Amino acid sequence: MTPPMHQFAAPAPGLGAIGARSTARYGDIDEQAAALQGWNQNYLQISRGRFDGTVQRLQLDGVGLFIEDLRQSVHQTGCVTPDLFALGVPLALDGDAQFCGQRADGHALHVFSGSGGFEFRSPQRHLMIGIEIDRALYQAHLAHALGDTPGQLATERARLHATDPAVLNALRGFLVDLFRCALPAGVHAGAPASALLGRQVRTQLLDRMALALAPREPVDADEGRCATLAQRALVARATDFVAARLGEPPSVGELCEVLGVSRRTLQSAFQRCWGMGPLAWLTTMRLNAARRRLKSAASVTEAATEFGFWHFGHFAADYQALFGECPSHTLRRHRTTGHPAAH
Repeated sequence: MTPPMHQFAAPAPGLGAIGARSTARYGDIDEQAAALQGWNQNYLQISRGRFDGTVQRLQLDGVGLFIEDLRQSVHQTGCVTPDLFALGVPLALDGDAQFCGQRADGHALHVFSGSGGFEFRSPQRHLMIGIEIDRALYQAHLAHALGDTPGQLATERARLHATDPAVLNALRGFLVDLFRCALPAGVHAGAPASALLGRQVRTQLLDRMALALAPREPVDADEGRCATLAQRALVARATDFVAARLGEPPSVGELCEVLGVSRRTLQSAFQRCWGMGPLAWLTTMRLNAARRRLKSAASVTEAATEFGFWHFGHFAADYQALFGECPSHTLRRHRTTGHPAAH
């Protein structure tokens, strides 16, 4: 179930400030349409009643995020500037909705980019997370994984993009957590946001986006067979590359580019060698690194943020699921066995 907007009012417990979250409320439909710069939008209210809308924003390096809340049915048209790749992740679409001639039910990604513009008839209850990615960042991190040619920006037309429900839910949950952990603009974080942590969060987001946007793969008839020598060699190369930079690991797209293989080839190799995809493998590698760091770290926060874990609740849950104990227990155990650490 999608959380109501008021649940974003206070930040959830996190491992560090990841940026400032701004909020603007609009009583004029034209003002809200103009709030998204580079979208060249026009809004036409369809349902009866006073218009009420909100836009919350969060900025990462090269990635703009926003949550748009509309309390009236609106006919939206626009054309996103070619310098951006724009994607929508529905949180709530309650009522009849159409996107570029397709019925929108909240179970697909909305690709807003396209040279022909977009048309969206949103329902009376509309809540969506928007993602804006700079062209250079898209080409560097997503184009290779998605098979785009140089200069092409993800799509020639706006459309709905069907994706695996579990992958979509994972992306949706990740984005919601980002907004929950971000402090409202003007609130003192206690410590400055880490540039490294911001890059790690951005990499994790790009990985989830690439997975959600990649074509749905057919079931491999030979899925259960053992890994080939070539697949084992590929995974070994990936392991060596990532192990040398666990403090700032690459995205899956970057890993594909460095290794000179497609995302499907890398996925198949890891599935056969490790029994998991490369994204899950990267998380497992980081969790193991954090566990080793806890033996000498001053705090759980220090160990977690060093390897890009910015949401304390998720880090603790994933850590316990993998190792059978809380990270704080690991820290305490090593404090009592000759590895002192300060609070």
